[in-house]
Amino acid sequence: MGNSITDNFNEFTTATQDYIESSISYHKLDLFKKIMKGVVSGTYKLILGFFLLIALLFLSVSLAIYMGEALDSIALGYLIVGVIYLVLMFVLTLFLKKFLEKRLLRKASAQFFNDNEDIKIEKYESLQ
Repeated sequence: MGNSITDNFNEFTTATQDYIESSISYHKLDLFKKIMKGVVSGTYKLILGFFLLIALLFLSVSLAIYMGEALDSIALGYLIVGVIYLVLMFVLTLFLKKFLEKRLLRKASAQFFNDNEDIKIEKYESLQ
């Protein structure tokens, strides 16, 4: 009888260790998945932003040359485009920070908590 209690305790200890190791592995994999989603999303946005920046550069130069020819002074065209960007930067500095914080926080929270719901559903389905 005493041997049976010892065996049960050893089985319980082994099962607990297996559960802890499985849980750690699962959370490592989940963290890796979330990190990779962030890296892929960041890389995609970085590449998209790069091409957008190149397009904006060409459009800005074209606008400056066009305005310069219209005003008979290329330098004045570049000056006007520069002032437009300074005004745009000032306006964005005033209003964009709070807007971005709210939007990014909502999006990140929704994605994080939706991932957790998916995990709970997967765990529940695996138990059945």
